[in-house]
Amino acid sequence: MRALVIGFGSIGRRHSRILSSMGYEVAVVTSQTDVTLPRFESIRTAELSWQPSHVVISSPTSNHFQNLAELADTNFRGSCVVEKPLFDRPKELPTSLQFVVGIGYNLRFLPTIQRLRKLLTDEEVLTASFYNGEFLPNWRPGRDYRTTSSARRNMGGGVLRDLSHEIDFVHYLLGIPYGIAAHKSQSGTLNIETEDTVRAILTHADGCTSTVALSYLDRYRRREIVLATTKRSIYCNLLTGEIHYDGETFNDSVDRDLTIEQMHRDVIASSFSVACSMSQGFDVLRTIEMIEASSSERVWITR
Repeated sequence: MRALVIGFGSIGRRHSRILSSMGYEVAVVTSQTDVTLPRFESIRTAELSWQPSHVVISSPTSNHFQNLAELADTNFRGSCVVEKPLFDRPKELPTSLQFVVGIGYNLRFLPTIQRLRKLLTDEEVLTASFYNGEFLPNWRPGRDYRTTSSARRNMGGGVLRDLSHEIDFVHYLLGIPYGIAAHKSQSGTLNIETEDTVRAILTHADGCTSTVALSYLDRYRRREIVLATTKRSIYCNLLTGEIHYDGETFNDSVDRDLTIEQMHRDVIASSFSVACSMSQGFDVLRTIEMIEASSSERVWITR
């Protein structure tokens, strides 16, 4: 079995390592030369020479569409995972696309998220809050964060897209919101081109109201979900796997490598029992677009 990873930054290296542990021979498409894996400088050359059955697109977000189009032009017929978010902006897919595509929202596979989804199956959610805060300079040790894709607008960076797992959580657990009021800001403290905080209020068809808060500025790492239903209150710490409800505390495992492996297996099998599909990835992009529109126009935006 052969896999191809397009883009060899930190996440590309992680995908390569995990796919190797799954038994795949892995090659990469990158301009970097300090690579021990088979290396190609173009997608076409890699597809013709390596002939992979599975592909990962882990290049900067702004390159995802072009990479997907180039892969489609090679008549690739296998499976593909595109790192999240799908694109920097909603775009029309290449008509020649003839392979299975999943989006890299691997954290759906966290046991805590699966427990939450099961808990909410027959419950009416009244309110929900999603918080993800971390300190951008700590993300990639040894690199100047100001030169990374996160800090650069033309590479599809910014906290809204980087931390869009939380938008996917909203969709996956509560459904697609129909109304959004949001504010995104660029504090200037990090000296980057992109927004460093986002706050959004989302309304859902069943009457639930959810909030999403994202930040590059939190020196104390924090990732939480808090929900109130008609039956119970639920608190989740996604960093530790702790979840509290009904007076009890449960401790779920937090193995991010395992969630990536499970995502690959789900997409490769074309089952999408949990993995994010192409259409669901577009839905997340549309919500991101609505958040940006609400922030810039200072109005409620509806689907």
